[in-house]
Amino acid sequence: MAALYHPVWTSTIKSPYDFCLALIAFTLLMIWKLPPWIVVIISALGGVVLSVLT
Repeated sequence: MAALYHPVWTSTIKSPYDFCLALIAFTLLMIWKLPPWIVVIISALGGVVLSVLT
């Protein structure tokens, strides 16, 4: 857990919107069992939308 927290979490999760996007991506992977490449595309599109809106 510590290996995930320091390099990944501290450099990417900067706002509540980032946390929501990460939570959605995690849900798509774990609960809905979507292929990772689809989750990457959805996350990228969500990141672009968030960057435009905020």
